[in-house]
Amino acid sequence: MRHFNRRKEERQRFEIPLCTELTISSINQKTVSSGRIEICVKDVSIHGLRFASSLRFPVSENLLLKFQTRIMDNLITLTGKIVWRTSSPLKPFTYEYGVQLLHDEFTHSLFTKLYNDMGIWLKKIPFVPGCRFCNTESCPLYPIHKQRTK
Repeated sequence: MRHFNRRKEERQRFEIPLCTELTISSINQKTVSSGRIEICVKDVSIHGLRFASSLRFPVSENLLLKFQTRIMDNLITLTGKIVWRTSSPLKPFTYEYGVQLLHDEFTHSLFTKLYNDMGIWLKKIPFVPGCRFCNTESCPLYPIHKQRTK
């Protein structure tokens, strides 16, 4: 499936992805209890993110996911829905996903501040302090961090 760039704003790209816990929050508006898996968030914007996983999730309006990670020493939980999926060009049996984030007012305010602060750091150095970056111990997909330069 081919996806088109519908981004509304600039994305912060990570040289090494953010190691993030993913859980399924709800299916068809029914809360579910699911296990947690580690995924790699490769880039993020205020309204979306791109992640890689070895699991194949459906592209669906009815599937809400929760993403929990540490950004600049803040534990943050984001909720979103998958809007596109593709096979990873870097690793077989791995998928990349585009997620539209759905914020409540508090999360939007906190995440916007963290996002802007991240942008300042990433202009100076390739790593943001206080983040949970992927490594060989925490992430089964690592290393998938080599990005194609444009």
